[in-house]
Amino acid sequence: MKPGITSGDPRPRLCDHERAGLNEVVCVHTGMPDRAAFELERIILATLDAVGIKPVQGREYFPDVALPIILEMIRNHPGIS
Repeated sequence: MKPGITSGDPRPRLCDHERAGLNEVVCVHTGMPDRAAFELERIILATLDAVGIKPVQGREYFPDVALPIILEMIRNHPGIS
């Protein structure tokens, strides 16, 4: 799974990820405040590293066990309503 976090239009990125074999979108949020997407991505990657969940490919492709942690961080992020 990949936490795809972008501050722009997510559709082009979703298409890129689909071509890479990722074919299920779990959640999409748009209209986040300035820098909120960047901050959320940093928090997610740092948290996964801190709990010992390492990427299985590159630096942002993780095992499925990361999903509940990522969703919890998204639910609790102040930039997402």
